Amino acid sequence: MSLSMLFDEATVARMMTDWPTEPAVREVPHDSDLPKIINARLLNKYLDTGCAPAEEINVLKDGAVRHPRGYTTAGKLDPAKVAMWKERGYSFQMRNLDRWYPPLHAVCRGIQRETGFGCYVTAFLTPGGTQGLDYHWDQAMAIIYQSSGRKTWQLWRPVVEEPHHTHLASNRTPIGDQIAQWKAKGPDEEIVLEAGQILALPRGWVHNPHAFGESEQSVHLTFTVRERSGIWIGEKLTRAAIESAPLRKVIAPSRVIDQGALAEEVQAARDNLIAWLSKVDAKVLALELLDVARTELEPDYI
Repeated sequence: MSLSMLFDEATVARMMTDWPTEPAVREVPHDSDLPKIINARLLNKYLDTGCAPAEEINVLKDGAVRHPRGYTTAGKLDPAKVAMWKERGYSFQMRNLDRWYPPLHAVCRGIQRETGFGCYVTAFLTPGGTQGLDYHWDQAMAIIYQSSGRKTWQLWRPVVEEPHHTHLASNRTPIGDQIAQWKAKGPDEEIVLEAGQILALPRGWVHNPHAFGESEQSVHLTFTVRERSGIWIGEKLTRAAIESAPLRKVIAPSRVIDQGALAEEVQAARDNLIAWLSKVDAKVLALELLDVARTELEPDYI
C-alpha cells in the first residue's frame, strides 16, 4: 500500500521527482482498495456507536470547535450527544485514523516507506448545507479523498512562502484582515470535489471548504503528508552535534546573563558547530537518515 492507493502509477512516478506545487484533481484508481477499507458508513458507525476514541474527535461548525464536554460522558464519546450535534448541523473531525484504524495505518506506513515522508489521516463528516473548518492553510501537503457526497473547495494562492510545521501557521497568525480581502476578491480557484475524486492541495494554499448548497452529508479523508526539507536535515545535524565536547561545555552564569559575554559565547558556539559539521561524513549520515525517514513515527503537529 502506498501512493498508488490514491493516484495512478504515472502520477505517482511524477510526484517522486516533481512534488506538486499546484492543486490538482484526480480520480481514485479503479483498482484501488481504498473505497473498500474506508467509507462514510464505517466512519459514521464509529461515531454513532461511540466507539471512536473521544480524544481524537472534534465537533465544529463555521470554524468554531465545541468543548469535549459537549459530546462526551465520563471521557467517552456519547452517542446521544453525537446525534444531537449532527442534528444541529455540526461537523465531526476524526483525527489520526492511522493510529487506531489498522488499514489506514498500513496505507500511511506504505506512503512513508515509499517517499520517506510521514503521513497521518483525518476524516471530516459535514452535514449538507453546512461548513466545518473555514479559512486557513496547512503546513504540509494535503491529499484529500472525497469518500461520499460533495464538497466545494475555495482556494487562494499562498500568502506565506513555504510554511513549515509550526512556522507561519495560519492558526498562529492573525488573518482576520486577510479573510476580508479573500472574501472581497473571491477565490483564485474553486473546485467541487465529487465522490471518488482526490484533491492534491500543496501546503500554504489558503482554502475555505464547505458543503453549502448540498443536501447530502460530505465525507472526506485528508492524508497529510509531512514533506522533508532542509530544516529536517539541519535539525538532525544539530542534534547529532552533542558528540562535540566543546559544545557540551557549561557556560558560566555570569556569561549567560551578560549580553556582551553571551554574544561571545554565541560566536564560539557557532564556530564550534561549524568545525564539527565540517567533519560530518555526509554519506554515513545519509544512511542513518534514510532509515529514520522511512520508519520514524511523527506526531500530529497541527
